[in-house]
Amino acid sequence: MSDQEELHGTLSRINARAWGIATGLILGGALLLATLILVIRGGPDMGAHLGRLGNILPGYSVSWLGAFVGLIYGFVIGYGLGRLIGPRSPLSSTREPSGTTHVRINGKAWGLALGAAVGLLLFAVTNLLDVKGGTDRGAFLSSLHVYLPGYRVDFVGSLIGCAYLLAIGFLVGELVAAVYNRAVERAEG
Repeated sequence: MSDQEELHGTLSRINARAWGIATGLILGGALLLATLILVIRGGPDMGAHLGRLGNILPGYSVSWLGAFVGLIYGFVIGYGLGRLIGPRSPLSSTREPSGTTHVRINGKAWGLALGAAVGLLLFAVTNLLDVKGGTDRGAFLSSLHVYLPGYRVDFVGSLIGCAYLLAIGFLVGELVAAVYNRAVERAEG
């Protein structure tokens, strides 16, 4: 095996591991945060939709303990997904005088792409449901107002939701890049 092939193999493992850690922390953290928001808000229908995760994640519930159980499940599932979807070739590289290649993610570009993707997806789905009409249009999506104040299943609500998700997606993308880049630094050193 040549030095170039060995380097490529090492970078691929770093990429997959770093993506696993980053994705796991984001998914676990998101489930923890969503659960804690519902627990703090309380109410008669607290976690009616999110609580259904207990059917596939034994031990999870919309409670204080369930939030941390969700964090663990989210990390494990996210780690597996990150390892699965992690790039198998460097995303970008810089050469140091020693010739060592270091792989990094551009956080702003990744955040903008992720934010735009999820924001536009919510915008499109909300407007499709709005055009469809009916008395029970978007019953599931309408519960997003708990997390995105001002969101509703109509055109104005789709703009509000899109703006929220653009901002949230951008921050999550920046966070994924930061965690990923930090994991790469730790693996190198």
